[in-house]
Amino acid sequence: MSVIDILFRVDVICKKFDKYDVDKQRELNAASDDAFARLYAAVEAEFEAALSKSEVAAMETSRASVVAMNAEIRRAKARMMEEVPKLQKLALKKVKLNLKILTLWVMNLISIARISMVQHNP
Repeated sequence: MSVIDILFRVDVICKKFDKYDVDKQRELNAASDDAFARLYAAVEAEFEAALSKSEVAAMETSRASVVAMNAEIRRAKARMMEEVPKLQKLALKKVKLNLKILTLWVMNLISIARISMVQHNP
């Protein structure tokens, strides 16, 4: 077994047990109220897994293993493509929400400015 194989296996094992990493869980919980961020993180993690599988498949010498890995990659791609419309909807909601918040903030700022102008100019 070469050093590259060992490093790859260690990397796969580390990624598999990342859900038990306390620091990473804190980072994920910080954005837990944002549905877009959660879904995007899940899709991104699945993309990274598929990408690493494709790299392994490129180095694999057994045709049967390559075929099996490519099938897994295709299934992962199909799952990710199903998530794209959901991400688009959540992104649109997020933009609308941010625009509403920004509009309210600007209106509040304008009203505060008007009040302060009235108070300073009797």
